[in-house]
Amino acid sequence: MTADARPWSVVATRNGDGDEAANEGDAEADAQAEADLARRLGWAKQAILAAALVFLGIAIGLVVARDRPPGAGSVDVGFLQDMLTHHDQALGVATLVIANGEDPTVGSYAREVLTFQGYETGVMTQMLDEWGQSRDDRSDQAMAWMGMGVPVERMSGLLTEEQMDELRAARGAELDALFLDHMAEHHRGGLHMAEYAATNADDEDVRELAARTARNQAGEINEYRALAERNGYEIEIEPATVPAAIAEAGETGG
Repeated sequence: MTADARPWSVVATRNGDGDEAANEGDAEADAQAEADLARRLGWAKQAILAAALVFLGIAIGLVVARDRPPGAGSVDVGFLQDMLTHHDQALGVATLVIANGEDPTVGSYAREVLTFQGYETGVMTQMLDEWGQSRDDRSDQAMAWMGMGVPVERMSGLLTEEQMDELRAARGAELDALFLDHMAEHHRGGLHMAEYAATNADDEDVRELAARTARNQAGEINEYRALAERNGYEIEIEPATVPAAIAEAGETGG
């Protein structure tokens, strides 16, 4: 964008070395102002998009809910309740990166989290509602539906409050690296739960949702790993895979 097209910019005339230096300073200030404005607008648009996707997911959830709902304590209900808690944290982390990160590719990965997990949040919320269940009815034990109950804050992959504080305080490249590192482990925990639900849930739609979640999160972990290596971040992310049956179901559209 040229200076003439920027309503907030000041077009200066060069009158000697002193004026030229001042103009350069003004140009730098204008560029920074534009970057800050773009980042704020981008964050706001992404927040609105995430909210819209939640509502879209709720609408889709109305279609897929079953007449004979799974009960409290089932794999189906437990998976949805735990995954909603898991997704809530991921959405918060992604929002921080969009607002304060630096690398455009990392930013695009954060926007993918907002897009896909925001949509899934709506779907899962509505499915629970149609079954007469709620995310608020969850027990104080996570993963009990897998036979390995733990306090909610120790759910597989969930970041600690100290890790969240670290993300809130970070800026730029430091935040980008933390996002890839922490979100890879966050996804790995979600992958663990999704693999179990994909093979043990009673409801077909829950099994399909869980399988899709497993494939997506494994793929994203591997993308984060490749980008961390390419950018030279001093972090190590282990590659992720999914069981063959889940992978093959995705390839055949099942």
